[in-house]
Amino acid sequence: MLNPDSGNEAARKRDAKKRALLLAGLLICGAAAGAEWLNEYRAARVLYSIYGGHLGDTIAPARGDRKIAFEVSGKAARDIFDAIGPDRRDACITDAATRSRYLDDGRFACLRNREGQYFCHFGFDLTSGKSMGGAVC
Repeated sequence: MLNPDSGNEAARKRDAKKRALLLAGLLICGAAAGAEWLNEYRAARVLYSIYGGHLGDTIAPARGDRKIAFEVSGKAARDIFDAIGPDRRDACITDAATRSRYLDDGRFACLRNREGQYFCHFGFDLTSGKSMGGAVC
């Protein structure tokens, strides 16, 4: 006999995925704040990886085990970095000239390195829609 709630569970998972991807898009494209605010999407440099397992020990993605990690760099990363301040200490960073800022217990992290380059990392579990880190230490 089919479980009448099984369709609802699938719908909840699809909704969670949609919310996660929408949040990622908003964070990437909408985080910039300037003197004159315009609600517009901007181009961003983004790399991503879809994987299974864990970031430090990845395997091929499989049904029920799919995650995505994003790396945003350039102006978009700088805009996000500026928006989420203040600086926080990160045990993974040994260079005193590198600045780190993060949210969600480090699952959303941005840094400015010694050379003045900006990078942000974040990820999502594509099965549950839950936020997760996008980089390893």
